[in-house]
Order: sequence, then structure tokens, then C-alpha cells
Amino acid sequence: MSLGGEKSFKMRMRDMENAFKYRRIPYPKRSVELIAILAISCTFFLFMHTNKLNSRLKEMEIKLQPSEFSALGLTGNQISPRESSRRDNINTLHGTYQYLKSTGQLKKLSAERLNNTRKAEIDVIFFNRCAKVGSESLLELFNKLEDFNNLVIEREGLRRPTKRQLKKKEQIELAETISGFADGSVYIEHVNWIDFEEYDLPKPIYINLVRDPVERVISWYFYARGAYKNAIEYRKDPNKPIRSTQWYKKDFNECVRSGDPECQYVPFTTKDFTGNYKRQTLFFCGHHEDCLPFNSPAAVQMAKEHVERDYAVVGSWEDTNITLTVFEKYIPRFFQGAKILFEIHNNEITTRNKNKRKPKIDADVKEMIRKNFTNEYDFYYFCKQRLYKQYLAVNLKNIETIESLN
Repeated sequence: MSLGGEKSFKMRMRDMENAFKYRRIPYPKRSVELIAILAISCTFFLFMHTNKLNSRLKEMEIKLQPSEFSALGLTGNQISPRESSRRDNINTLHGTYQYLKSTGQLKKLSAERLNNTRKAEIDVIFFNRCAKVGSESLLELFNKLEDFNNLVIEREGLRRPTKRQLKKKEQIELAETISGFADGSVYIEHVNWIDFEEYDLPKPIYINLVRDPVERVISWYFYARGAYKNAIEYRKDPNKPIRSTQWYKKDFNECVRSGDPECQYVPFTTKDFTGNYKRQTLFFCGHHEDCLPFNSPAAVQMAKEHVERDYAVVGSWEDTNITLTVFEKYIPRFFQGAKILFEIHNNEITTRNKNKRKPKIDADVKEMIRKNFTNEYDFYYFCKQRLYKQYLAVNLKNIETIESLN
């Protein structure tokens, strides 16, 4: 064989080898798709399983690890997953605890200094209840406590028509009425804070409740359309005009998105298209004209000052155990046995005036509203942090004991 022929033969052999080496073996198109789907499915289920395992491990870690919650009378299974993901948020009990501990303020907490009950000059409770904060439930609890603690529930305020603000003369008359009650009395009314000192009258024991501001206005929207409220109103005024069916069936999500005047919560407005009690701070600010502008920093500041100076307890049903504990510890004359009676009559207390047909509100709608309640939220969180401090103050010995064991 010649040299040229030999080279040609080698080149042909190399080409054939390369052809086999890089040859793509064909697969049916459907088989490829099935393999791809199977691979994606396996990856997805593996991810979900791993994620679930991580969540379970975190839950077990919280339940088994001796932590600050043990010292606060809380156990791991009482912490929701959402709460545990925000454990360092200062607007939670755990977050408040961690902040006070890290800044050295925890050991300086004093239940005596945090208890304004000692400032009261008469043994009478003034519960100037906010609208849509669960005040009916507290009223029901008072009904159970009435005989248990030898209380007198003054019911006149429950029958009074609600006014956004009172004139000076009306404030004096109400303050004089409350000051004249016997020791052990409880006066309840939807009315703003009143300054008894201004009228040289003895100061009562102020209490109230707060609730998430957006949840309050949503609750009011459906409460206004409920049979309970309308039955009461028409019993008081049989000639009151009946609203249209369309109004009763109005969708809240659409009401907000469409810019319906009923669902507009415009900052600094003083007049409302319809009554909606969006100003939670108004119940704590009082009857001054500066209290009226919605979401006003000035109104919020005055409300904070009144809470800090006058209110024995501002609780929240969002923290039921904490609220009842603080009520029992800071106002024992009226709330001794509150936790036990609450447990015994739980269903009766918690379902009073409860709207069980409230539709689901879309998250984006809540977020739209929330942007207009910035200062209202500032006040709400202020009250919650104060409540947590009061709770921590009466648990300091337990906290120190638990920490000494860790």
C-alpha cells in the first residue's frame, strides 16, 4: 500500500470513529417529556418534604428548649408559626422581653410604677369602651364577676346614645355622675376620655381595650350591616328609614378598590361620609378639637399621654391570657378570679355580639387601608408594649428563676 493510500485509510477510520463517538441516540419525544416531568416532580416533592421537616424541627426546638416564654407563663405550643417567625418584633411579647433584656431595662421594671390604680381616688371603674374592640365580651365577663367580687354594674351608660365628642357641660355632668357611685361600681359607656382633675372631681380607675386598627374598621363595616345592630336601632326608633338591599350586600373588597366614599380612610379628615369609628385614638385623646383629625400625630400623642398618666390597664383580646393576668394583678378588687370565670364561661363570653358571617378580606385590600393608619398603629403598638411591660413586671421572679437554671 502506498503512503498516500495509508493516510487516506487512517483518515476514513478516524472519521468513522468520530461519527460513532458523537452520534446522538434518538429518543421518542414523548419519553423525553415524561422524564423531564418526572425529574421536576421529584425535585418539587423533595423540596416540600425538606421544608416541612425544617418547620417541624423548628417547632420542636421551640417546644423543647427552655426559653424566655417558659418564664412568661407561655409554652411552645402556644406560639403560632406566624408569631415564632416574628419573635424579635418589639410589638410582640417576646420582642418586648428581648428588647428590655438587651437594654438592661427588664430588671428595672416595677409593677407598682406601672400601676395607675394607686392614683385612683375612688374605687370605681370607668370603662370608656372603644367601639369594636371586644367590649361586649368584657361586659359579659363583668356580669360573671358581679356576684363573685360583690360589684355593682352601672348600666345607664349602656343605654346612652353614642356621641363622637361631648360638650364641656356634658363632660362635667358625666364626671359628676361617675364620682357619685359607690365603691365597687363599674361604669361602662362608648365615650371619650374625661379629665376628672380638670373639674376637681375624684379620679376613677380608667380601663379600656384596643384592637388592630384595620381589623376594627372591617369589623365595624360588617357590624353596621348585621341584624344585631339594626334590631337595636329600629327598636329605639321604629320610624328610622330602612336601607336598600344593595347597601347591605355591598362587598368590602370592591368598596375599597372602587374608592367608594364609605370605605375611604383619608388622613387628617374631620368629617366622615358615614360613621365608622376609625379613630381608635379618639377614645383616649378626649373631646378637644385637636383629637378629631384622623391619623393625626398630635391626637396620637395626647392619647398616649392620657394612657400613660391615667389608665390602669389597656388590654386586648388578641392577648387574652396576658390581659386577664394584668387585670387580676393590677386591679384585684374587681378582677379577682377573672381567668377562672373566663374559662368556665368561655363560649358565652367570647361569642357575645360576634359576627360569624364576616367574609374574607383580601390581603391587598388590608394593605391599602393600613397605609392610611400609620399613626393609629403607632398608638395601638404603644398600648400593646405597655401591656407586655405590665405583664413582665409581675413575672420578674419567675423569669429570674428560669434564667438562673439556664
